[in-house]
Amino acid sequence: MQNKLSGYGPSLIVLATAMLVLFAGPSAVRKLTFERTRAQIYQASLRLSADDNILEQINQAYRDIADRVEPSVVHVSVRQLIETPRGPTQAISSGSGWVYDDQGHIVTNYHVVRDADRIEVQLDNGELRDAMFIGADETTDIALLKVPAGRLHAATLADPDEAVRQGDMVFAFGSPFDFRFSMSSGVVSGKGRSVGVIRDRRGRRVGYENFIQVDAAINPGNSGGPLTNFRGQVIGMNTAIATGRQASPMEEGQFAGIGLAIPLEMILPVVDQIIENGFVAKGFLGVNNIIDFDLDPQLAQRYRGWGFIGQGVVLTTVLESGPAARAGLKDFDIVVRVNDRPTQTVSQLQSIISSVRPGELVKVEVWRYDPQRKTGEEIAYSVRLDRLNSIIATGVIPPDQPRDQLPELGIASMSDSSQQLADRFDAVFRPGVIITEVVADSMLGRTAEAGWTIVGVMDKQVTNVDEFIEALRAQFDLRRGVNLDLIDTNGEYHRAAVRPERY
Repeated sequence: MQNKLSGYGPSLIVLATAMLVLFAGPSAVRKLTFERTRAQIYQASLRLSADDNILEQINQAYRDIADRVEPSVVHVSVRQLIETPRGPTQAISSGSGWVYDDQGHIVTNYHVVRDADRIEVQLDNGELRDAMFIGADETTDIALLKVPAGRLHAATLADPDEAVRQGDMVFAFGSPFDFRFSMSSGVVSGKGRSVGVIRDRRGRRVGYENFIQVDAAINPGNSGGPLTNFRGQVIGMNTAIATGRQASPMEEGQFAGIGLAIPLEMILPVVDQIIENGFVAKGFLGVNNIIDFDLDPQLAQRYRGWGFIGQGVVLTTVLESGPAARAGLKDFDIVVRVNDRPTQTVSQLQSIISSVRPGELVKVEVWRYDPQRKTGEEIAYSVRLDRLNSIIATGVIPPDQPRDQLPELGIASMSDSSQQLADRFDAVFRPGVIITEVVADSMLGRTAEAGWTIVGVMDKQVTNVDEFIEALRAQFDLRRGVNLDLIDTNGEYHRAAVRPERY
């Protein structure tokens, strides 16, 4: 009987309310509604004020992250002297960075400080310190600065071997639109992104990209700032944004939900090598013409028919006597993991390999089809990497380039020109660089001979080896070819087009 009456409860409430409206009038109804709302507010206030309120715990966690990270964040101001029709003037730009260690090393993006004449760093307490440019790796957009040591709070780094996963909470720090020492939050939207934002001064793609994609607000000025996890540990560096209106995410624009950050596992080997050596040497696997498995439908269909499931990078050419070949890798193996990290795209494979120092071992896991067994299997190899020839791979003259040779461009040996050296080759003396030996069968070797003098690069005059190498660096991407101005032993002028070749 009680259950039967309880079933009429809602109906009785509706009936009572109707009778109240009928006999008490609208005024009483409004009073009843007001009191009910006030009771709701009171109950909500009690719950929100409770010590065990989960939102208070989350809120405090956000404060703790800010307290832990903010002291390691710096604002980077860059001054550059530029020529204008009215004469030289000073251009000022800014970005972000973070303290790497208590010795005063500051990590930021290379594009933030490129071409700077003066760099100034502001600490979170407002203190200003002049910064010295130590070195950079243009291909990963990472630069290292140094400020006077003392009273610095180094950032806490995450374990680079601890995987960052889609959905992880992240926090971006920096100076968006010059709003200094700001913080935003979001989640990891994706991994392994390559969008072609690392470019040279002429807008040409030159980099290795394996970005973390986040939805935390990142805007111009955030570049170089740290990206952290929910423990306040650095997992990456804010680098670029994708906007709804611009072709290049590196251009200035407003945040549109896609931020890009360099992962920590790419930052650490670059920074550590710059500190130790002043330059970055990259690992070389010894493969060529590699392609994403999914980008060739016919190839994908063939491998699917053989039983391959997943994604990877197809090694269409394994170079003879290279590290991969020495270890046992073969043409048309599919690389699925390197050092237990998935390699679903060419950019992921390149970025992982380039982050490993030459001479170190890497575990390369491949899927290989056996036509006799008519099935495939995964095989793991240990590959000891060679050093990547950056001139051939990226068209860039490395910082540690020897002064006496440039075999990639056909110069087996060279020297500053002098009257004594010219006499040795029975040549007319000209200020420049005398080629003392050419690489046989090279592009230059088919035009020039020992004893010829290089006097210019792309119509820019050079008078010694240092000027010659700097002129080549200004060209940056030598893979497109470069013109050399030469004087033969008889004093006749010649022009030779060269590009990097394997030797």
